[in-house]
Amino acid sequence: MVELYIVRHGETDTNYEGRINGMSTDKPLNAKGIAQVEELEKHIDVNKFDEIYSSPMKRAMQTAEILNQGVHEVHQDKRLYEADYGTWDGLKEEDLRDKYPDAFDENRYLLPNYTKYAKNAEEYDDVYKRVEDFMDDMAKKGDKKIMVVCHGFISRSFVKGVTGAQNISNIIQPDNAGVSKYVISNSGTKYLIYYGRLNNID
Repeated sequence: MVELYIVRHGETDTNYEGRINGMSTDKPLNAKGIAQVEELEKHIDVNKFDEIYSSPMKRAMQTAEILNQGVHEVHQDKRLYEADYGTWDGLKEEDLRDKYPDAFDENRYLLPNYTKYAKNAEEYDDVYKRVEDFMDDMAKKGDKKIMVVCHGFISRSFVKGVTGAQNISNIIQPDNAGVSKYVISNSGTKYLIYYGRLNNID
């Protein structure tokens, strides 16, 4: 059985400013983000993990290093990159909602049709495929406990892939430094155990 703990990175300035925070906004954690991850670290015994994977982006790697405390090698995996929002990356969400209201759901998340307006943007289906591919590789690990540090939309994509949810809008983004746990049984069946916890990480 494989245990996967999916961690969303701590806060960045782009999070705080309400900007689209995708693959091209490669910002480090801000002071609040560092504090969030340091608080999470108190609830995680990294010595109980066998491996750690991270998105190569600064905010994810910084989160992983704080949680890791130098115990493991942190494996970077490009499949964990945040979605590439193209020309919308780094723009104020409020300004985009005013101009393109049909590209946002009622929770102010981007709908899949945002690619009609954002140039060079990644289709959601392509994000789902790389997350699914990553999870299938993790399923081959045997009896291991694995930490995975990534991003908000990637965290939502894990839920969609495991639960079979049809509409990504039904999945709310976890808070910064929120942790979700999945189990992959020896038969290959994937289970969601909990989503977006900030403590009690077992």
